[in-house]
Amino acid sequence: MPSLRDSPVGSVVPIAGFDARFDEEYRVEAFVPADLPDRLDLPGSVWMVVSEANAELGRLDAAASLIPNPQLVTRIATRREAVGTSALEGTYAELTELFAAEVLPFEEQETGVAPNVREVMNYARAADSAYGWIGERPITLGMVGSLQAEIVRGTESDGPEAGSIRQSQVFIGAKHRRVSEARFIPPPPGDQLRAMCERWADWLRNTKPVEQIQLIARVAMAHYQFETLHPFTDGNGRVGRLVAILQLMYEGALRSPVLSVSPWLKDRADEYRDHLLAVTTTGDWAPWIEFFAHAVSAEARSGHERIMRLLALREQLGDTVRSALPRARLALEITDDLIAYPILSVSDAQRRYGRTNQANRNAIGSLVELGVLEPYSDAPYDRLYWNRRVFQIIDA
Repeated sequence: MPSLRDSPVGSVVPIAGFDARFDEEYRVEAFVPADLPDRLDLPGSVWMVVSEANAELGRLDAAASLIPNPQLVTRIATRREAVGTSALEGTYAELTELFAAEVLPFEEQETGVAPNVREVMNYARAADSAYGWIGERPITLGMVGSLQAEIVRGTESDGPEAGSIRQSQVFIGAKHRRVSEARFIPPPPGDQLRAMCERWADWLRNTKPVEQIQLIARVAMAHYQFETLHPFTDGNGRVGRLVAILQLMYEGALRSPVLSVSPWLKDRADEYRDHLLAVTTTGDWAPWIEFFAHAVSAEARSGHERIMRLLALREQLGDTVRSALPRARLALEITDDLIAYPILSVSDAQRRYGRTNQANRNAIGSLVELGVLEPYSDAPYDRLYWNRRVFQIIDA
């Protein structure tokens, strides 16, 4: 990697090892990033993009704060993020598959769900936990490690190192290529890597960068540093993008996790990776921060529109049920929650709403007759039902 030897934001160190895939030794250079700066000067044009992103983020947060139960829209945003962020790492699942899998009882999810969907579910669970923590505690390495452990749980990357700073060298690039052909080689494992990770976590809370650098720019910088350090054997991209949302929440820019940046980044995956690498090779933060701000701005804007459309659909469906079934309280409860739980079964409804199995069966049957729900699967037992229009809005 000769282009990294002259990097203004780090240095290279020689490393050597044995690659069992090709039965050969390797000698290459790994990149060790310098600590993040406490202040940064950016061109006015970039600050304008950052300011626009901040304004769109404010509009999104304001819209979510007006909802009596924000969880109805945060659940959608988190699942969109789960699908998008996993796709960036090569794990693909449809939103419908994820929502359908989450209907199953927890004990059945381990055996009755395809591995790719289960891995996306891991992210959704980790994110749900993290969003509950962040209002009470800052981002720490311990927190980040627990998120990584949950994300890789039950996958090939699960094992003794899950949740811990890696003790082995990793390489970024095609799995079938030689180490010498890797796109990027992060720092070697050891005490220095752990110390750099600790300083990264400290930087997130340090008053100097908080006072000198605008939040969205800091989130972009922290994300670059995390991806460059690559602290874990797997899951770094997903954890790093989750940390970006957590930063925005911890500093009060978002009161609810209604932003999902990964779908936008997924559609520009090559550009995303090129921008991160370009910071390393040039030391110029501006293009990367501008790119990230565009991601925040675009997803905040589309997120705001999605919330408005989902709430309009919720009101429309509720009016339909109230008009046709004025005394059907359970049917209305199910309808009101469809924008967050658009796929359900009778047993799933019973777990969430109580009542008897027959009462939930009757309520769902009435909603099918009204066209509010329709069968999603043909299973003879515990059939799934869904509202197709919710997914049309989510995927728009």
